Amino acid sequence: MTGPNSSLLKAAPFLFILTWASGFPITRFGLEFTEPFTLLWIRSFIAVVLVGLFALVVRVPLPSIRETIHIAIVGIILQCLYLGAIFSALDEGVSQGVAALVAGMQPILTAAVVGITLGEKVTRIQWTGFALGFVGLFIVLSERLGIGAATTAGFVFSGLTPIFITAASLYQKKYCANSDLRMVVIVQQTAAGFCNFCIAMTIESGDIVWGFGVVLVWGWLVIILTIGATNLLYLMLRHGEASRVSSLFYLTPPIAVLLGWFSYGETIGWVAMIGFLVAVAGVFLVTRTPEKVE
Repeated sequence: MTGPNSSLLKAAPFLFILTWASGFPITRFGLEFTEPFTLLWIRSFIAVVLVGLFALVVRVPLPSIRETIHIAIVGIILQCLYLGAIFSALDEGVSQGVAALVAGMQPILTAAVVGITLGEKVTRIQWTGFALGFVGLFIVLSERLGIGAATTAGFVFSGLTPIFITAASLYQKKYCANSDLRMVVIVQQTAAGFCNFCIAMTIESGDIVWGFGVVLVWGWLVIILTIGATNLLYLMLRHGEASRVSSLFYLTPPIAVLLGWFSYGETIGWVAMIGFLVAVAGVFLVTRTPEKVE
């Protein structure tokens, strides 16, 4: 691949790590104004309106019924179950470090099941990379694993996140990796938005503290995360093996810590920096494994 698309593909991992990691602090900030599933369903509504209007103008072709169902299933798992679990964990007092560390187990689960589900081979070098990534991730977050006021429910929600993101990534790679990215956003957010709305109406009050802060949060969640990061993930899954793409999740928690330093002046010790380098080495081993020459 050459041209602008090639440049975007090369930059995609860096952009994805940065945008995905920003989801932790922006979510914590957003939960100061409303509840988890209310935050999610309104985000989905805004995304569907914006991308839907664009799709009408450029006349994006509609997917088949079968393809639509597959995309909707991914949307419910990724945008409702996975994000709902993360948002709920943070709302229940689980620290960003703990939530990031648990979600960072996703590559291990992917490597464990990718051979059965997608027929991809995970080499010994890649397994070494996964192990290094997890060790580095733990080192980086070891200074920030204070339990705080987290509830049991919060830790249960957090424990579900790597299962949901693994299921969504593998299902997407197998059944709808080549779907039009614009229709992916519309279908995923419509299906997930409906589910999130039903959950919000059932268990939440629906109260919102209106102001610039909550508008900023929804703008970030829609433009940077929903449209930006999700499409980058889809682009990388389309052009790379699921096991290699999943290894990037090892770097999002360390980057989240760095964002905390830039935004809130949180200090980073030498131990954390060493852990970050170990995680980088692990990702390098997974993503730079030589491919077979045909």
